[in-house]
Amino acid sequence: MSKTKSIIIIVILAIVIVGMMLMIFPLNGEDSFAIGNTNYDFKWVSKAIKLGLDLEGGMYAVYEADLSEFGSQEEADAAMQGTIANLESLLFSKGYTEATVTKQGNDQIRVEVPSVEDTESLMALLGDPAELEFRDESGNVLIEGSKHLESATATLYEGSYAISLQFNDEGTAEFATATTNNIGKKISIFINDQEVMAPTVNTAITDGKAIITGQYDYKTANEYAIKINAGTFAVKLSPIQTSTISPTLGENALKYGIMAGLIGLAVVMLIMIIRYRGLGIASAFALVIYTVLLIYALAIVPWVQLTLPSIAGVILSIGMAVDANVIIFERIRDERRFMGKAIPSAVNTGFKKAIIAIIDSNVTTILGSIVMIIFGATAIKSFAITLLIGVLLSMFTAIFITRLLVKIELSFNDTNDLFYALKVEEGVEEEKGGKL
Repeated sequence: MSKTKSIIIIVILAIVIVGMMLMIFPLNGEDSFAIGNTNYDFKWVSKAIKLGLDLEGGMYAVYEADLSEFGSQEEADAAMQGTIANLESLLFSKGYTEATVTKQGNDQIRVEVPSVEDTESLMALLGDPAELEFRDESGNVLIEGSKHLESATATLYEGSYAISLQFNDEGTAEFATATTNNIGKKISIFINDQEVMAPTVNTAITDGKAIITGQYDYKTANEYAIKINAGTFAVKLSPIQTSTISPTLGENALKYGIMAGLIGLAVVMLIMIIRYRGLGIASAFALVIYTVLLIYALAIVPWVQLTLPSIAGVILSIGMAVDANVIIFERIRDERRFMGKAIPSAVNTGFKKAIIAIIDSNVTTILGSIVMIIFGATAIKSFAITLLIGVLLSMFTAIFITRLLVKIELSFNDTNDLFYALKVEEGVEEEKGGKL
């Protein structure tokens, strides 16, 4: 790479990263600022990161379950567990990964949701738990929401919003029969014996996935989806109490946590520079880029809510990013010291050999994170999501960004062992030439 090209790349990279850094923390003391003369506001990136209950607080609701229709305690307990699982899935799908749903006593369910400030928002999020039924034109019940339907969501379909329905295995078979027998007819959706909509069946649906169209906007489609979801619970629920939850840690804990993280990152960067010199400088810049990208990812990814477990995932992923750079630099040292290769050739070979080790170690972490997201409890999912995001970004920065930065350094200096903290062992002849 020529010096001119290197200068252009580093200037562009610096402008982009500095610009992104300026967008992170509020410079005007507000959560957002107006974009010119438009009606749009830009929300500072740090303010777009959702916080969990322990940092920001939220609201909770207590529901009473009607268990009178169950003949035994075992059936009632199974129905309560099914309802709790459905509520957790509903909240997780809407991005509230830190929401908790717990059984309270024998017939009550407590739902705690962070980042919700008023009762109206909480009720709109959960819906008004109800009885959902799909009926044919004769009034016969074909599908029961609590037994057959997994979820309903607003989705884009052929240029407009629609309602997407997902049935469980039993519901898939029942819905396939219902739609096969009612092609060209209407199947009405009733909630608490009130007809909500009556879509016409165009074709038999056998895969358990249905789309209800109607030229809806997002608000209307989402409202219908919330109403339908409210009927997927295995027991009938009635809200009996709502209240706010104060944060257990608060704003100061978050501020001090961020300060501690930045100090720790600065110490790590300093150690890398002392040990690896020029290579350490490249890794320090790569870590800055990694940190900026990670903050943006935490703000953009909808399932992220920052809590103590999720912060632990972030810190662990930063450690893995540093570890990846150490693996690369040690491979470069080996190629230079013991193989006697020229610095550009040692760097090229070192990166190639290190990539295999980096991918192997990170793939196991990625698979572990996915398993925790699927099967873990709420706090475990929060930790796993941030860890997964951080590991993916650490692989990207170590393999591509660090390599680019080292390549830029080599365009200015590719022979100075002292600058790169490299030393050829005695008796090993240096290989001449070599390119990165």
